Amino acid sequence: MYEIEIIAGFSAAHLLREYKGKCEHLHGHNYKVYVTVQVESLGPGGMVMDFGDLKRITAGVLEPLDHAFLNEIAPFDTIEPSAENLASYLFQQIASKLPDQGGTLNSVSVCESDTARATFRLKGE
Repeated sequence: MYEIEIIAGFSAAHLLREYKGKCEHLHGHNYKVYVTVQVESLGPGGMVMDFGDLKRITAGVLEPLDHAFLNEIAPFDTIEPSAENLASYLFQQIASKLPDQGGTLNSVSVCESDTARATFRLKGE
């Protein structure tokens, strides 16, 4: 199995409606997003896919979230904008934009800080 990973980022504010503690108040993060794509055998040029293509796809998904109040953006206007829900949302959005021959999206991790990460991955991986 071959795997590539890119790291992207965005800055946004949010609050957690169903959480009791300091994160229930408006606050922000400089999120880091790790996106991992895998294939069983390499494609043309000996690559999983072009890093530039994966960066472009990811940047397009992150752009509407950058410098935004996440609680006002669907689906986070109805679900909690937690790191876990962000990872799942970003996974679905990025997976839907990958080219058919570009490999399988394996996981998306969202870091709220250097020491806190949530990951959504394909079942069984």
